[in-house]
Amino acid sequence: MRICLVSSSFYPATFYGGPVSATWDLSNKLAENNVEIYVSTTNANGLNRLNLEPNRYLRKQDNLFVKYYHEEFINNFSLSFLFGIYNDIKKSDVVYIQYLFHYTVLFSLLFSALQNKEIIICPRGSLSAYTLSNRFTFIKSIWLNLFIKPFFKKVIWQASSYLEKDDILRKFPKSKVEIINDGVDFDSFQNTKKLSSNEIVKKYTEIDFEEVSNIFFSMGRLHKIKGFDVLITAFEIYLQKDKNAKLIIAGGDDGIGDKLEQKILELKLNNSVFLIGEVDFEEKKILLSNCDYFVLASEFESFGIVIAEALACGKPCVVSNKTPWKHLEKNNCGILVDNEKESFATAFSNIINKDFDSNKIKNYLKSNYDWGVIVSIFLKIIKNK
Repeated sequence: MRICLVSSSFYPATFYGGPVSATWDLSNKLAENNVEIYVSTTNANGLNRLNLEPNRYLRKQDNLFVKYYHEEFINNFSLSFLFGIYNDIKKSDVVYIQYLFHYTVLFSLLFSALQNKEIIICPRGSLSAYTLSNRFTFIKSIWLNLFIKPFFKKVIWQASSYLEKDDILRKFPKSKVEIINDGVDFDSFQNTKKLSSNEIVKKYTEIDFEEVSNIFFSMGRLHKIKGFDVLITAFEIYLQKDKNAKLIIAGGDDGIGDKLEQKILELKLNNSVFLIGEVDFEEKKILLSNCDYFVLASEFESFGIVIAEALACGKPCVVSNKTPWKHLEKNNCGILVDNEKESFATAFSNIINKDFDSNKIKNYLKSNYDWGVIVSIFLKIIKNK
């Protein structure tokens, strides 16, 4: 079986966050299962371009090839993609499309339908109420009605969570929707070097504090949807009870970095809250393995890969109820809270007084979200489509 995976961005374009890593991992695992994966993507990486040979398939491993089409206008258009994607699709048995609001989706969906190919679409939050109500709402409505609606019954929709399934069915009733969560490579998050609380804080802040109590860690691009302002203001409240706690936030700036820095200064938290910028995979593992708790106040997540990664490291999580992790508390893996500062501040105080078993948290993640589990579900669906 040969799959043409179409995505507006692809690894190593890590600027776009967790979905890029998830798609990369899924592609590798499918390739290991003797599925031919041919990725058609662009060389966009935020406001920059990847330094890779464009417009031809590059072999990544057995059964996995990636073609990075050169974009003349970053994030907006590639002439070579327009002229090349038809043949990429023609050679494939299944076309697997990521996202909705991008020109790559328009052409790949049209050409797939014309060639009567089997189509899977993973909208990755494109149909959430948050996405549809923020920025270019009128254009998004036209786009869905003109370019997506005529084809919605011809595709299998992949929902990354139960929340996304509801979003898809709300917009396109009677669609065929399958829940296939994102996953993590559980084994890759194990056996990371252990550091003391003081060592981990010094490593990423270059400040040698005399005492560090609890380390709370969060991660994501610095965009308003991620709710880092909520975490920061909640942490100010929490510090009244735990003055030696630290909040470390990792992620590249996506529009609000300066505002967050200013808020930290205004609240006089410059010795308690730290923005450390984008980190690579190895640094992420070190931070997740050595923090005490992972926290996320996102306004919306179709899945929330970094939450799964934190659980793979055995870390209890405090996350917004806007994320699809309602089973956290039931499985004694953390606390789900309202997405506002008082709720997070209270949860910070409560979580340090709860008993969590790191190994049980890891086992919950491995049993439900390891790539071995996810890929078997994916293969079953496409083989029985």
